[in-house]
Amino acid sequence: MSGRLGLVMRQRLIGHGWILAAAVGLLLLGTALLAGGLHGGSNVAAHAELGAAQAGGGIVCSAFGGGPPYEFDAYEATRDRVPYLEAQRLAAVDQLLLPGDAFALQAITTGRFGARTETAGATIPAQLLHAIGWIESRLTQARLGVPFEGVGPVLISPSCAYGLMQVASFFSNGGDVPSSLESLVGTHYAYNVAAGAQILVDKWNQEFFPQVGDADPLRIESWYYATWAYNGWAFVNHPAGTEVDPFRTPYDCAAPFNGYPYQELVFGCVENPPSVDGVQLWDALNLRLPDLGTLAVAQGPLDVDVYFDGWASVFAAPFTDEEASTPFAGMNMGRPAGATIVAPPRFSTETAAQHRASIFALPELTVGESVIELVATEQGLESGTITIRNAGSGLLVYRLIPSVDWLALSVPAGIAVGSGVPLLASQTVDASIVLTPDADGLPEGLHQGSVVVEALLPDGAVVRETVVVLVDKQGVPRYEAGRPVS
Repeated sequence: MSGRLGLVMRQRLIGHGWILAAAVGLLLLGTALLAGGLHGGSNVAAHAELGAAQAGGGIVCSAFGGGPPYEFDAYEATRDRVPYLEAQRLAAVDQLLLPGDAFALQAITTGRFGARTETAGATIPAQLLHAIGWIESRLTQARLGVPFEGVGPVLISPSCAYGLMQVASFFSNGGDVPSSLESLVGTHYAYNVAAGAQILVDKWNQEFFPQVGDADPLRIESWYYATWAYNGWAFVNHPAGTEVDPFRTPYDCAAPFNGYPYQELVFGCVENPPSVDGVQLWDALNLRLPDLGTLAVAQGPLDVDVYFDGWASVFAAPFTDEEASTPFAGMNMGRPAGATIVAPPRFSTETAAQHRASIFALPELTVGESVIELVATEQGLESGTITIRNAGSGLLVYRLIPSVDWLALSVPAGIAVGSGVPLLASQTVDASIVLTPDADGLPEGLHQGSVVVEALLPDGAVVRETVVVLVDKQGVPRYEAGRPVS
């Protein structure tokens, strides 16, 4: 985009200040209702070697619940990212999970805007999932400081998006016990990948967002608006807006993010894939980005006025009862000439089953304690530990459900590593969860509670073990001068 065009776009924004402010507020408070779930992953993160910052503790969720977020534990796979890439390739052709699973892809809609038809078995260009994962998290599931082949706190952005695909809209962050779905997405990379793929297809299917051409999912450029919406249908991602560099060149995966709309970051990584230890993570594709010189002219699909007119119709609908299911139809644009066809091959039934078996394996729950007794000491009430072992193979997702509100757990859900999973010698195989009774909230006396340990198994089964917790808060006699304690 030329400097002249950028200046014109800036001038046009002057009359749209109220819409911009309202749009930002709506994005933070209610876009989940309008757009099927706002994704909160514009705050990307990475391992230290990749030079990006990452969120730590003290987060309060800004868009989905009041927070704080769930402090899950997650497994970080190998440095070469092969397990993550394999899961994404399966998810791209809806073969990561079996039909009927909660994380299987929904049908995808194709065809002319306003008259789309459903096609069973959604197909996403695998390179698109790879690139989204890289931009969101550098293809990592855990937080900075957790080593590859290790277990530790899950990656969480300041907007409470979780894990490799930075998924936000699956989580309530209400301070309650996380659901089974929340626990799976927040701990296990494969479910996180599946959730991200679901979100992307959901954005594609909604005619709230505009479309490219006849919505052919095999043309990767057709995913332009769905990719934009994955990060949030915000003005910061408008390619002709004030937040982008009008003199930018096509994005390279090794470059800083500043000055680019989100979808150009992703498409740039599709064209210029990252490398780890000298090995390119996926095959590059040549793409055709929209021509801003023609599409951002007055009343063109990428004219910022057309974008803000769409938001104006969204805000008008509640007051006029007008239908606003397609407020951004004016942004529909034709498919670029020479658009790239990407037809990810479906795996044979046998091959897909082998890949799933490798990813999910056969975990088996073992709990080290059946009863935990805690007593009062001069320092206060003791803390206890629940030891969770995976006696089988692969990654076991566990969830903890306390029966009483006076019992706090160090993590509500996490991963126990079984055989066949690469793990550093410095990492412990068993998961140890600290349980701490509320010393101030408990009156003196004997108290009993319990913690249900759930194993969420790959076949959908749930195995439960109960740990009884006994607390003796009778008071501890203290030494006083002249009154020896016998």
